[in-house]
Amino acid sequence: MKEAIAAYKKAQELDPKVEIDAYFWDSLCWYGSLHRHAADVMFACEKAVQLAPDNGGIRDSRGLARAMTGKTQGAIEDFEAFIAQTDDKERKFQRQRWVKDLRAGKNPFTDAQLKKLLGND
Repeated sequence: MKEAIAAYKKAQELDPKVEIDAYFWDSLCWYGSLHRHAADVMFACEKAVQLAPDNGGIRDSRGLARAMTGKTQGAIEDFEAFIAQTDDKERKFQRQRWVKDLRAGKNPFTDAQLKKLLGND
């Protein structure tokens, strides 16, 4: 994960005008968070949302990172944006449970949940 983060930063140092697609930033955000590097990849999460603010899937990834870094209200807002846009009933229900847990002060992102999410992508 640290190598991926370094590669993104190096690309921008070599060419500050390089355009990295929102989906690449999103992938770094999602997988970095799943590997418990949410704080390290938050810059990528923010960049992805900056480039595609209306994309529910990208907001979902940032929601995961926010939840894992203690930014509960922001995580809830991002998950709610995903819930409003998705037609995937299973993922919608899952995110609704996450929001419920976060509002109750519970952390839905156990090791088992993170492992399951890694296997589902």
